[in-house]
Amino acid sequence: MGACCSCFDAISGGKHSSQNGSSSTEMTSRNNTSKGSIPPPAHGLSRAMSAPTIRLQGFTVSGSGLALAKIPIEQDAAYWEWHVDLPGLPRHPDDNGDENDDEDRMHSVNMDEDTDNNDDEDDPYALKFGVATRKDRHFYKSLENVEEEGDEASSRDDGTVLMRPIANLRHNDVIGVAVQQSDLPMIQFLLNGEPLPECTINRFRGTVYPAVYIPPGAAEGGDRIDDDEGISLTAEFDEDHFREMSPHARFGPLLAARGIL
Repeated sequence: MGACCSCFDAISGGKHSSQNGSSSTEMTSRNNTSKGSIPPPAHGLSRAMSAPTIRLQGFTVSGSGLALAKIPIEQDAAYWEWHVDLPGLPRHPDDNGDENDDEDRMHSVNMDEDTDNNDDEDDPYALKFGVATRKDRHFYKSLENVEEEGDEASSRDDGTVLMRPIANLRHNDVIGVAVQQSDLPMIQFLLNGEPLPECTINRFRGTVYPAVYIPPGAAEGGDRIDDDEGISLTAEFDEDHFREMSPHARFGPLLAARGIL
């Protein structure tokens, strides 16, 4: 009779069955915790890959130097935006290009290539946008040594070779960056939704990350100002928060496939 009760206990979920179930549940919980201990890749700006002189607060960049995102570009076509914050320099809605050509002046683009009669090309305060390869502390230390020796670092040396400068930005301006990797690898730039074909970068290789470069003292007219009063930029990777359209439907938001902190 006792044996039958014991059998009934096991079948009906008695104390032995309950203990086994509890142990199984605990083991499953531990396994799930172990698997979940490494969070999935998430968008953000990388402190480890950015210059020591850069200040990062969430997705906002200020200070000076080179700043990189955490997530590399691994998909075929990706688009993201940089939102400009410079309250002292609004872009007026009536800036439509009169005889003084103010609109053209504000939309001027700096290029590394040689061009004639382009004073903006030498603007040391133009912000640079694009992509960069992975950086580390050794890179920034080497760059610091070059500057201390009095040498001027080239775009290839300072990590901005895959970036383009855009001058005379205003508060709430939007810089769009579109990268395609199949067929002909290309980086395209847009200012407030308008393409900047002069800035297009063709043919690049390797793993790259969204990047921005803020020169020290970036301000209106090239006047040097304190970092605390300078421009700041917010990286936007969420399609729901894009302010402009990508140049083509195939350019989707950057996917967080993998990344580093």
